[in-house]
Amino acid sequence: MLSAPNPVKPSLTEEERAHLRALYRALEPFWDLEHSVMPASYIRAALLVAMNEGLSVSEYAEQAGTGATVMTRNLLDIGERNRQREKGLELITQVRDAFDLRKHRAMLTPKGRKLMQDVITALRAVPKSVARE
Repeated sequence: MLSAPNPVKPSLTEEERAHLRALYRALEPFWDLEHSVMPASYIRAALLVAMNEGLSVSEYAEQAGTGATVMTRNLLDIGERNRQREKGLELITQVRDAFDLRKHRAMLTPKGRKLMQDVITALRAVPKSVARE
């Protein structure tokens, strides 16, 4: 039995849909982690750390436009131990600032670096015509 062609005209151009496919592929490594559902706030926190390692919680919170308490929870959950002291996602580690022991600096773990490399690899696979826009 033949199916009828889809009569609905897409509301996005092919180039716009290609951008969305690229984003989808770039996000797939996050979905392959232990958590079947990863909140966007965790993804944002991991990307902020990857782009600017070594900052404090308040600096990441400012970049994200959130409060420091929210960012603290996000960084804990993607770190070695989550808020409930259970195993976290282990994407980052937080080390004490040598000059101000009240502050911690976030760094990617080897697992976090591998994840970011997978994201970058997916983005590099975007066709040149799409990447130019």
